[in-house]
Amino acid sequence: MGTAKKTPLETSIEHTIADLETVADQIRVKLHLAGMDANAAWNDKLEPRLFEAREHAREAKDASKAAIEEAVKAFKEFAASL
Repeated sequence: MGTAKKTPLETSIEHTIADLETVADQIRVKLHLAGMDANAAWNDKLEPRLFEAREHAREAKDASKAAIEEAVKAFKEFAASL
């Protein structure tokens, strides 16, 4: 059984698809790592600030309000980065 010779166009398309698949794999890896980084930032930095903001809310002082506003700012920046 013989194989038909591929045209230059077919060969070019195969190479382009291979490049596309390589880039897609790289994107998948980067998305996975970005998700891990986002999860670590949430667990290590932001979620504790939520607890602290709740504690400050119980105190109801000017310093508490400023701390809560800083937490809100950090949360909004994190949400924008996702």
